[in-house]
Amino acid sequence: MGVVDSLLVPGSGVFGLLDDLVKRIWKDPAQQDAVRLQLLDMQQKGELAEFDGQLKVQLAQLQIDDDEAKNPRIFIAGARAFIEWVCGTGLAYQIVARPFLMWASAGWWHVPAPPTLDMGTLITLLGMLLGSGTLHLANKVLTK
Repeated sequence: MGVVDSLLVPGSGVFGLLDDLVKRIWKDPAQQDAVRLQLLDMQQKGELAEFDGQLKVQLAQLQIDDDEAKNPRIFIAGARAFIEWVCGTGLAYQIVARPFLMWASAGWWHVPAPPTLDMGTLITLLGMLLGSGTLHLANKVLTK
């Protein structure tokens, strides 16, 4: 059972996840008990309820993303792939093709240099895509 799956089990919620993390991080039973006591205190004060609500919203979004990825319609499942292709094509043009086009246009064609793309937008998009991939990889590693 993975981290995300354990959160979907009724009754476990955020406290179950944090208890599992305590077992993994602190090996000494005395330290585990001290941290669990702090977690119980936070739970009684209601501080974990806020985290639990945020976690449930994020889990619902993950479920929606998973359902969209499984959808057979290209306009639903293909949106993420389309964004990946747009980012990849833009980076390939800017980093690989444009320098050769500039060289050829200056050397043989005697025409103005090809336009440049806004790298800030491409790098932002790439960062979001890589961030999503990193989260997916972390989930895969943790669920082994």
